[in-house]
Amino acid sequence: MLRAALFTFVGVAWCVRSLQSFADPHYTDPASASDWFAVFSFSAALFATALALPLFAQLIGGRAVFRVSLVPAVAAALTGLGNLLEDGLQIGAAGLFYGVGAGLTWVGLIAFTVAIAVSGRGRRRLLAAVPAATVIGWSLFASGGGVLVLAAWLAAAAMALDRPTSTATQTGPGSP
Repeated sequence: MLRAALFTFVGVAWCVRSLQSFADPHYTDPASASDWFAVFSFSAALFATALALPLFAQLIGGRAVFRVSLVPAVAAALTGLGNLLEDGLQIGAAGLFYGVGAGLTWVGLIAFTVAIAVSGRGRRRLLAAVPAATVIGWSLFASGGGVLVLAAWLAAAAMALDRPTSTATQTGPGSP
């Protein structure tokens, strides 16, 4: 249940922040509440993504998929920290953390997509759409791409809810 809630939060956070870009906040030099919301919501979405990616990989299964998920997860956390330091605290040198982290996050998400598509079995290969949609949504971020990210992570949340939590439920009365 917590996993599904985190996946939902990831999608909602990216969607809200993406749609807020239509208001043209000045997140690099925040002055208004909207500007500060842009800084903090962007970092919150990155931190939530960092937490969600390895949990999503666990649903898919496989050591290789999990290990690959750690690359964009760590990079997303680095990007979120860089954003807070650079835009929130006005520490210009932190832009390096943001830039390196953002680049590694993109490359890591693409590698994660490929890892799922290659090592997934049957329908699980379709789950490669979640990190792929995240990359595409980020590419279209300023024009509402967060809506695509929301759809992908809501699908991941639905999958997390659909997955049985233990074998005890499968071996109850009336089971073979």
